[in-house]
Amino acid sequence: MLALATLLFLVLAGIRLFRGFMALAGDVGEAMDAVGTAMGADADPREYPAVADRMPSGVAALFQDPDTARELREDGKLRRITARRDARVQRKYRRGQPQRVADLELF
Repeated sequence: MLALATLLFLVLAGIRLFRGFMALAGDVGEAMDAVGTAMGADADPREYPAVADRMPSGVAALFQDPDTARELREDGKLRRITARRDARVQRKYRRGQPQRVADLELF
């Protein structure tokens, strides 16, 4: 009698486990379909900013005039700030987000 109860328990547990696995497989299939359709959508191509001129480095930077090096550094810094601001304005424009007043250079 105990063996029959154990066998019945194992059969019922197996059925429940099988049903749970089939439900999980169905959910995974739906998730994979959703991911496949999202990845198949044509995305807008990314536009990367132009590569800025690099400052001298290594030995060339060691023997450079300090005033020239300082000027190049400030120019590069301003160029990077401007590029980041322009990218931020374009990104917010594409997303329809409000712009920062400082980014619009109205003042």
